[in-house]
Amino acid sequence: MTVIATTVLAGLATPAVAWVPPTRTETDRQQVLTNPVACGNYGVEWSIDLHSVNWTFFDDKGRRVKLVQHITEDNTVRNTVTGLTLPDSPVDFVQTSTFDPETGLRQRIYINGTSVTVRRGTEHLVDRGPIVIDGQTGKILFAAGPHPVRRLLDGSFDITRALPAFCDILR
Repeated sequence: MTVIATTVLAGLATPAVAWVPPTRTETDRQQVLTNPVACGNYGVEWSIDLHSVNWTFFDDKGRRVKLVQHITEDNTVRNTVTGLTLPDSPVDFVQTSTFDPETGLRQRIYINGTSVTVRRGTEHLVDRGPIVIDGQTGKILFAAGPHPVRRLLDGSFDITRALPAFCDILR
């Protein structure tokens, strides 16, 4: 009986799948983007002060499949001629990127939250709500909510292309 029980139990044992735990990192980045002719006769300077908490997820072979970033920023935008400077804050969004485990290429970028919020008196420039972007081309695949800044990037990952979005509020 012991031989049968041992044989049955041994037959039930399956090889364990290697589980790779997610990793957590934090990133701080300061960046100043400038386009001296973004608005024709004046330019825009966007000072970005970013903090990100990053979670990277892996498949059972240790290949990256997803990156989830909680991003907060305390930014300013400035008219390069008059010096008018406005806060772009609070910025708070979650960005999730998915990756093809075979190639390592980014497939999609899912963003939800507030990416831009600039106020001047009763004017309010805001870019927020869910948006899905093709990870290779930068093309917007889906968007809900106002996205005047991100729409200027449609088809590009060059953030300086978004600077004209600030022209009206900085005039």
